[in-house]
Amino acid sequence: MNITLDWVKDLQFAASDDNGHGIVVESKKDGTPSGFTPMQLLLIAQAGCMAMDVVSILKKKRVDLTGFRVFMDGTRAEEHPKRYTEMSFIFEANGNVPPEALDESIKLSKEKYCSVSATIQNGTNMKIESRVIS
Repeated sequence: MNITLDWVKDLQFAASDDNGHGIVVESKKDGTPSGFTPMQLLLIAQAGCMAMDVVSILKKKRVDLTGFRVFMDGTRAEEHPKRYTEMSFIFEANGNVPPEALDESIKLSKEKYCSVSATIQNGTNMKIESRVIS
């Protein structure tokens, strides 16, 4: 999984992958941002991972799903590194969806299938290198 992050200007960066996908990552310190902050992307990653699992599970159950949305928010610590102390997600399914099927799908995603949840809950080793090119 090769992803590159290039500095554009100020605190704005452009991320891209080998398949031509891209996204702007930016700090909100410099006025109105044109992209998501890294912390917003963390919320999106968690919600997106679980949403994909939940929709897939509901489709396998042959549930009549006509729409799906996730509302998300996070509470951050006051002191640096200002990590999330809480992430809140509301999963909203449209259609003839039994509430217990939705709840079971969410639980399966969070506890078994979602790799983002597993990474956040269990941590990960981080390998960092540096180099200067003149």
